[in-house]
Amino acid sequence: METLDLGRRIDLLSMDPHFHDISIAVYRDDDGGGATYLLHSYSRRDGAGDRLRFLAGVMRTAGGMVAGGGSPLAVRFACGHAHEAALKRLFVESCKAPPGTDPERRPLSVLDKKNDLTVRVDALGGGRYRCGGDRDGARERRRVAAIAAGLGKLAELQVDGTEVRFPCGADHHELISLLLIRALNVRGALREQEAAAARGMLSAPSQQR
Repeated sequence: METLDLGRRIDLLSMDPHFHDISIAVYRDDDGGGATYLLHSYSRRDGAGDRLRFLAGVMRTAGGMVAGGGSPLAVRFACGHAHEAALKRLFVESCKAPPGTDPERRPLSVLDKKNDLTVRVDALGGGRYRCGGDRDGARERRRVAAIAAGLGKLAELQVDGTEVRFPCGADHHELISLLLIRALNVRGALREQEAAAARGMLSAPSQQR
């Protein structure tokens, strides 16, 4: 059975619904330039490499990551920080993209349909963001604060009321916009992430076609 030293596995998509149900994992390797993440699958199916390269591209575009070195399947954050919790969410969201689609950067605002509230996030610089709503009643302020707390939980950010801050002190507009819609329902987002990893294990080459 083929085994590789890829670093520490941090997340797994056990069955890719957009490409023959292959398993895909993301590994972390720390070096002098900070944390680098590598996408990998043991599948030998034709086109698997293209699928991985596509997903790496989605993570760069939708999550603001950059190339991670010599491999086209390696990505990292330009700030050098691991941002592992945010990376896991980005991986889950990226794997939802069917092959051939164009990855998009979402706006720094979202409609909270349940509360008929448009929530926006303003960049304050230095990795700081402030959440606000298009209405400013007591109920709306509580909801905005809850969404800020959700962002903090999804990406392990420092939270102060309606403000969140990345520990690296760098701006990550793409990550915030990606996570914002999931912050409306943090419990659901975390359950989805846990379920995706629990459906199976990364299969060896002999078990994948």
